[in-house]
Amino acid sequence: MLNPCVQCGKERVDGKTWKGKAGASVVTYTSTVCPDPDCQKIVDKAIADRKAKSTLLMKKKLDAKQAREKPGAVAVG
Repeated sequence: MLNPCVQCGKERVDGKTWKGKAGASVVTYTSTVCPDPDCQKIVDKAIADRKAKSTLLMKKKLDAKQAREKPGAVAVG
């Protein structure tokens, strides 16, 4: 098995293929999906949750950095 589903372990199948450019090269992208639609919904939700958490953490990190760099802020330490 070359590409098992992370949720159920079944072999993933090609879902969508498209071409894009990377510099002067043409790159072919292939999105793979689980053959079980209910399982794929669970995987998609898990990916969306991880992406939302990552985005939130990056926003908090940026906010903390901006708060540290505010003019007139006193460095403690």
